[in-house]
Amino acid sequence: MKFLNSPYSFKEANVVFFGVPIGKRFSDGAKALRQTPVYMEDFDIESKKELLEGVRVVDAGDLKPKNNEDITKYTRLIVENNKIPVAIAGDHPSLFTIPAFKKDIKVISFDAHCDLKDEYEDDNIVDLSTSWNGEFDARVNGATWLRRLSEIIDPKNILLVGVRSCDAKELKFIEESGITYVSAQDIQENKEAVSKVIEEFTQNEDVYITLDVDVFDPSIAPAVHQPEPDGIYFSQFKNLMHAIAGNIVGFDVCCLKPIKGNQITEFLTTRALFEILSLVKK
Repeated sequence: MKFLNSPYSFKEANVVFFGVPIGKRFSDGAKALRQTPVYMEDFDIESKKELLEGVRVVDAGDLKPKNNEDITKYTRLIVENNKIPVAIAGDHPSLFTIPAFKKDIKVISFDAHCDLKDEYEDDNIVDLSTSWNGEFDARVNGATWLRRLSEIIDPKNILLVGVRSCDAKELKFIEESGITYVSAQDIQENKEAVSKVIEEFTQNEDVYITLDVDVFDPSIAPAVHQPEPDGIYFSQFKNLMHAIAGNIVGFDVCCLKPIKGNQITEFLTTRALFEILSLVKK
């Protein structure tokens, strides 16, 4: 099954949806996000608009990369053809997709976790990560990817949104590096101030979004790898998305872990996908 059952070819499309096989259960999440849109309306009753109007999506299927550079090369192909890359993965593919953009872009990470550890390893992270050479890398995985990205791009071009889990070393790194962050509590207590932060951060800029589904509260998104209490809700996410004052040039969605017999998280994630797609540069 293809995402949105799209009839478009690569040449006709302005958005390219593709899977990146990161994580041992990657295929479960990818399959769910390809099936769920069949049951959903893309009409938004509040704006009275079709969210996907003008959006022509082609589903290129799942990549079969031999290494991380293959992911970057394919993303670059999409970007060079003036299309929007949309990657779905078991864990953040951003470390490999973002380098495909030649000029500086702003990166917004919607995530419960900072993912800024210098090294990390536990059983859950091992399951989430893919090692192309058969060996787990404690420096390149779901808990460290943003730290590695901050070594490639200017940390001041990174904004963390919805975080509520980190350690003291990560917080110190944030403060010293110039990364901007707003916590889930910040969003709950002063959404107007947070919207202003996002607006100023993205003003007239090209923006890449990485959406880790665990940014949402577990009560509305239980099917994630690492649920954290006291997360954000969809209405808050929607408001923050509309605060973006730049051009969305690419995004990815990750960390969905389907629960048999419970599709709450899949429907939420698909609706979030629709919301982002409604804002992409036409």
